[in-house]
Amino acid sequence: MANVKLSELSKYYGKNLAVDNISVEIMEGEFFSLLGPSGCGKSTTLRMIAGFEETEIGSIEIDGVDVSGLLPEQREIGFVFQNYAIFPHMNVYDNIAFGLRLRKLSANEIDSRVRAALEQVGMTGFENRYQKEMSGGQQQRVALARVLVTEPRILLLDEPLSALDKNLREEMKFWIKDLQSSLGITTIYVTHDQGEALTMSDRIAVMNEGRIAQIGTPEEIYEHPTDRFVTEFIGESNILRAKVAAVSDTGCELDIDGQTVSAPVRDGILVSADTILALRPERVLVGEKADKEGWNSFELPIKKVTYQGPFVRFLFALGTQELIAEVANRQDMEKPDPGTKAWVSWQSDSGRIIAE
Repeated sequence: MANVKLSELSKYYGKNLAVDNISVEIMEGEFFSLLGPSGCGKSTTLRMIAGFEETEIGSIEIDGVDVSGLLPEQREIGFVFQNYAIFPHMNVYDNIAFGLRLRKLSANEIDSRVRAALEQVGMTGFENRYQKEMSGGQQQRVALARVLVTEPRILLLDEPLSALDKNLREEMKFWIKDLQSSLGITTIYVTHDQGEALTMSDRIAVMNEGRIAQIGTPEEIYEHPTDRFVTEFIGESNILRAKVAAVSDTGCELDIDGQTVSAPVRDGILVSADTILALRPERVLVGEKADKEGWNSFELPIKKVTYQGPFVRFLFALGTQELIAEVANRQDMEKPDPGTKAWVSWQSDSGRIIAE
């Protein structure tokens, strides 16, 4: 196990800035995710940590030692690729033993480590299987075993579940997290999938255009996004244009197309300023009026109702804007028809005033 520190890390490809002045410290034993859309610099950052990309600006430290100039094999890092990189002409045993044989370990030591790694990933009994004889999930476990057998201090995973189907991805993300927790190995995980990051991570760095937009726990990132990009990238949100009507120490009032809405105050917010209120659809209740302090409640026309299995999605007209509510589906649930009106309510502190 080790801690990793990135200091003012940048990377250019020609004149294109792929990674822009990133600084972050990843704690020993932490599961840390780099999350963002394609082209945001997350995989480039991971490859610099691994040593596959040259560090030109800034530094990378592992346990306080600058490894920026070291070769990948000198960093004691295990890297799991998106496409598994399993040798098709070798069976499972030989795939896992490959790196150990390069290190010229004894046959007994290799056998002991390979069998321990197979047990770790739940693949005991698959020693003689070849790539074509395994499912995608089994191949991913072999790829992990081949890395873990070398006893790395840090585990790096680059979109390891992207090639799997949805059901297998769901299964594997819990399996990888449980394995990481049991081993206690410092792990840096790259993904574009917000669900993976929220489920697996101790902390997340959301990246956008080469920069870190926000770092926090999954709950902090989801419940308290700092800007519009993070808000819209992590889950779904109502993004409501508003004008600040009043500000106090305890909160503020917003005008949203003629409706007065109370919300938590944000530092630097000024009366009459244009702003944005972000509100998660699952925080909006549909039904009876919430006539109590600390709640917003309005009767609004329904534009659309969509059945989504465990949820029912309502689309309301809020002046010239739209408000989405997602309500848990129940057998006894009444579903108002489009064109009718219904009460919508949410607690004032469920909304967030965010920066553009």
